[in-house]
Amino acid sequence: MVITRIVQKGKNDVTINFDNDSMLFLAVEVFLKSGLKKGDDISEDRFSFLIEQNKLFHIRQRAFRLLGRRQHASSELSRKLWNKDYEQKLIDEVIEDLQKKGYLDDEEFIRAFVAEKSKSKNWSTKKIKSELLKRGIDSKLVDRMLNGQTVESDFENAMKLANKKYEVLMKRNLERKDLRNKLSTYLFSKGFDYDLIKEVCNKLLKAEPDDY
Repeated sequence: MVITRIVQKGKNDVTINFDNDSMLFLAVEVFLKSGLKKGDDISEDRFSFLIEQNKLFHIRQRAFRLLGRRQHASSELSRKLWNKDYEQKLIDEVIEDLQKKGYLDDEEFIRAFVAEKSKSKNWSTKKIKSELLKRGIDSKLVDRMLNGQTVESDFENAMKLANKKYEVLMKRNLERKDLRNKLSTYLFSKGFDYDLIKEVCNKLLKAEPDDY
């Protein structure tokens, strides 16, 4: 196939016409990298290769836009790209390239996620783990990275949340039992375990264990 005409469309795209009436649409960046010029004779294999390179370019651009908004886990980014109907084989190639170049790092993502959810939102370790697994991160990696999350940190987070909720509930003049129940339900919804919730409520309400 011989190139008969090359026309740039706007700032981002180039249209290439061939002598057999075929057309090829490439991003400007892909076209410049290809070194194509009028009169070049290209094979079917190279034609297919250029189409693939163009797809890879657009997948990368989409990936960078998503990463520009916030950090992503590899599996999370892959899923979002797949939802845009890109081919999985090409998505995997882009993901691998981003990992090699340091744009994607699941360990760093977990560290940042834990820091934000634990320190800023006082999430429990259980809830943090659940949310990380929802993002498709390998369970063994999650367990290893969360190994430093101690029961003490969960207790501190539960106490912070309970204190804030307690201040709100006290304004409603609730009975002691109702107050305890609402605090317990609230903490349970945040992913804390029964024994920890009981300990927090006992300390906050200065109750004896038998009162629970």
